[in-house]
Amino acid sequence: MLRNTSSVDLSKYTTVFCDSLQALEWAYNNGLSKSAIIKSSAPAVLWDKKKTIYNVESRWTVHELEKFQGTIQKLTEDIFDIAMGVTGVERDLALTISQSTYHFQKILYKASCLEVNDFTDPRLFIYVDGKTGPADKNMMNSPWDKLLLSNKSFSMIKYTLCNDEWDVLTTQGVSYWRRFKVAGYETIIYRLAIKLMKLLPNWLFTKEVLIPNENELNIEIASSLTLHGVKISEIKLDTLFDFEDSILDKNIEKIYKSISPIMRKRVEEWVVPQAVDITMTLFESCIKKQVEEFIRLVDGWERVVVKSDTVKQSVLVNSPGNAKCRALAHVCRKNGIPIMSSQHGVTVEISKIHSMLSFLFDNTVADAMFSYNSKIVDIEKNIHFDNAKHYIVGMPMRLSRMGRMKAINKFAPPIVYISTNLYHAGFSLSSRADYDSAISEHKLITKVLRRLPYKVRYKTYPEDNRRYADMDPVLHDVRMADNMELFNKKIDMRYLVSEHRILVTTCATSTLSWPVMSGKPVIFINQKHKSPLTEDAYSSLSRGIFVFNNDEEGFYDKIRIFLSKPIDEIEYLWRKKKSAREDMMKEYFSAYSSGAGARATKIILKEYLT
Repeated sequence: MLRNTSSVDLSKYTTVFCDSLQALEWAYNNGLSKSAIIKSSAPAVLWDKKKTIYNVESRWTVHELEKFQGTIQKLTEDIFDIAMGVTGVERDLALTISQSTYHFQKILYKASCLEVNDFTDPRLFIYVDGKTGPADKNMMNSPWDKLLLSNKSFSMIKYTLCNDEWDVLTTQGVSYWRRFKVAGYETIIYRLAIKLMKLLPNWLFTKEVLIPNENELNIEIASSLTLHGVKISEIKLDTLFDFEDSILDKNIEKIYKSISPIMRKRVEEWVVPQAVDITMTLFESCIKKQVEEFIRLVDGWERVVVKSDTVKQSVLVNSPGNAKCRALAHVCRKNGIPIMSSQHGVTVEISKIHSMLSFLFDNTVADAMFSYNSKIVDIEKNIHFDNAKHYIVGMPMRLSRMGRMKAINKFAPPIVYISTNLYHAGFSLSSRADYDSAISEHKLITKVLRRLPYKVRYKTYPEDNRRYADMDPVLHDVRMADNMELFNKKIDMRYLVSEHRILVTTCATSTLSWPVMSGKPVIFINQKHKSPLTEDAYSSLSRGIFVFNNDEEGFYDKIRIFLSKPIDEIEYLWRKKKSAREDMMKEYFSAYSSGAGARATKIILKEYLT
């Protein structure tokens, strides 16, 4: 099916799937007719609204996407329950199957974009190859080659991007002093402890915490534990080996047979009849791949995590809602080693849509959960998958010290817009397709940001894993604005907060924590169709910070007029919200002003390392 680009007669194709302007231009220069219909979901390809360019995701209206999303939480719960009823399937594998069911929704989403003629008429797919990011997965291409496998008139060619460049998140350009100011002394203690304790003999310790990955609170907890004589040890997954298919096939067949009826019913609801069988085949392949990976991961961790008869052990993990960490949890439970996790950002307690991802929450895997505030505990305790004891310890110092950071660059624009406009190349938490998200960002830039009487920095989201080959078209709007400065280096916002006086951002994500904890005026845009706030969070946040709803009549005028006020006046209005903001922060951000690491350490020493 995959052909060399030089061996394909492009002139004979009248319908082409392509998500790259560069690849499309190459195709035109090599025989593709300018009248050919181009099916694409890439904002850059769709941007100029040419008559021959067709939005392949146009069937997904906001209403349809909300309907699609609204049934996923129950689907993952039902799949989990069914999998748990299969002989030999334990909790961590059932969770992995539930997660793979969710990820499969991205394929179902794409399958739902296909029409009857796509399965019978000639179709060409231009597959784009280029740098992708640390996940090492090419997310720039939809699975058209897999979905249209039965179409005998389907062909695919690979185009390799020219002059290809792609950067990932870095601290390059951030001074060691600034990094230290954010990271703090506890990070230095943690890094030194990891290196030094590796050299010390095991008989010196009676307690040990194993750490497979990190987050801000885990680092603070670990540094505190070292001061109590606890050994801190990094652990890394051992080499993964393949197994004979005969060992796996029986279990996979039982699992797939038990869950396929519920998935087939869903598939039939969303795709054309011609797509049902191939979509189900891909679902079976997805389940098989995930089960095989889980078994291999368990085997890998069993060669790393060995129960000690002389040292009391526990595991401290970050974001365990993935196959790798579930496999680790499975091994830990077999060895009687408790697995603990800590919150890695304020999202669950403020996001209206995140309940759809409850199967990924930390408390689905961990035995103990250290949280920032009571709100997230209330939510996580009531999900279908809850498995943990919950402890409220507050935010890590990395976040709380944001308010003590002094301005470094006095020449930086007074206002920064912290964009969260991350494309997903398919199904996501947003009830808008990528192109519609780009249009929304374009309107904010052209109707608000570039019309302000101030210099504005536009800080792009530091996307690690590449979604599309071409530059985001909205960045052209930024570059064309006289008053805007584009900051597209892959540097985390935590290192830049101190440079600005007014912080503007959007979407209920963990990004909001850094601006809020800075103490500087925060203007939050609550987007109805993209990670909106819960009703309770909206009520509290609108009293503590400045919140604007993008679906309100006159939204663009209201926020533009507000941001055009004198900076001193905005800061004065911000100070008037101080009392309400303190209540908001205690309820939705941090229950305590400091001491999270020490608080968690006392719990660990008393409950998990005795």
